[in-house]
Amino acid sequence: MRKVALVPALAVVALLAALAGPAGAGAAGCPSFRVLHNDRIGPAVFPAGSYSVEPAPNSALSCANASRLFTRFLEDWDGVLPRPWRVVSQGRGQAAFRRAGALGFTVSRSGGGGGGGNNELGVLCRGNFVVNTGTRVGPLQFPRGNYLLYIPPRSGISCRRASVLFTRFLGVPGGRLPAPWRVTVQTATFFKPEHRARSAFRVESATGAG
Repeated sequence: MRKVALVPALAVVALLAALAGPAGAGAAGCPSFRVLHNDRIGPAVFPAGSYSVEPAPNSALSCANASRLFTRFLEDWDGVLPRPWRVVSQGRGQAAFRRAGALGFTVSRSGGGGGGGNNELGVLCRGNFVVNTGTRVGPLQFPRGNYLLYIPPRSGISCRRASVLFTRFLGVPGGRLPAPWRVTVQTATFFKPEHRARSAFRVESATGAG
């Protein structure tokens, strides 16, 4: 019952914050954001747990905008943020995201926990996927190591199916990505063009983007 009641409440708070703009967001505070596994964005390290994501007063960002940007940066494959954004680490679990030299929003850890799902990041599949030999899949190179599989929001693919598909992709000679599959290079998200959202799954290094 607690989970069912919480989701609408968070949606309402996010909507009100977006309508009110950054001034309203700063006064009321933003809904918490959950990082599902120990992650990193460039030099900034984010242990799994709950986080406070707060827009800077003069950033013209709402809570919803800042939350979407943090989601986008966590999904990034190589930790290189799109211009003009850059991240400044302020210690473990704390970071400032700046845009063209001005503060955009800050992130700070507010509680423990992890795993399960996140309304924006999707579902984190249990366990690690092990790549035994460095392999190329399409334009992406997957070095030997541990990886995580994510099921994005609205995708109908199961974790088991994502694991089978990724295994298949790794085994194709020459690193060719089988048709009709495509991949978004920036986030390592695999999808079918005719059902882009419904057929998607995402791969991420177990140590996050660096």
